[in-house]
Amino acid sequence: MFNKSQKRETYRVLGLAAMCSGGSEYKVSWAIYLLEQGIETEHLAILASLLKPVNEFEAEAYFNTVLNELGIVRPNEEAALEGYAKVLAQAVVDGALAPEDGVSQIYAVNVQLDYPGTLSEYTSLEDKWYCEHIHGWSAQHRRSEIINACKETIDVLNYPELFKD
Repeated sequence: MFNKSQKRETYRVLGLAAMCSGGSEYKVSWAIYLLEQGIETEHLAILASLLKPVNEFEAEAYFNTVLNELGIVRPNEEAALEGYAKVLAQAVVDGALAPEDGVSQIYAVNVQLDYPGTLSEYTSLEDKWYCEHIHGWSAQHRRSEIINACKETIDVLNYPELFKD
């Protein structure tokens, strides 16, 4: 039912919802995106139509209903964050996200997950000063190291099983 980009967007939104309290704006944007992609359910349309300021409780209730309607199993927070980190890493490798932006966002996931070993490299890569002055890297070399770390992250992390096929 979902194509690759729709799945990635779903992993991204679930991760963002786990990263920040509420996250209603991400849930509404996700609903709009899916409607634009031709996926329709009654509650998806309602979620997409919620206006700012969005009531967090209302958005959460519709979001959970939509997940059920679409056969999506909501992962626990850790799995959602790991899926989000993988989406970010893939965006960096694909060139859709600047390495400097990607490393900052993956580092934020690293902090939220309490510094797991799988994302430990991002602690130093996120620190531009450390990379330039301690490692002696140029900006280009740092970018290259970030991209390599993202490739490794893609290989190490798995997306949580969300979609019932």
